Amino acid sequence: MENTPEQKKKPSRGDSIKPYVKYSGMAFQMIGAMVLAALAGRWLDGYAGTEKPWFTIVLLLVAVIGTMVLTILSINKK
Repeated sequence: MENTPEQKKKPSRGDSIKPYVKYSGMAFQMIGAMVLAALAGRWLDGYAGTEKPWFTIVLLLVAVIGTMVLTILSINKK
């Protein structure tokens, strides 16, 4: 017996929650990467004795670009 459009299953509650869990996990991952990059950059700036926070800026940019690339890849993966 073939499935007609009327017989299609309704998505269960568990199926509708999965995207929220996935995307909230990605948000925490982005925040964690930026916090770690900021802390590592501040430590490197202090260790190197730079007047301006170049290491912090560069590491934060790398973290933002990296997490955005991973987010885009994850969204397109489906």
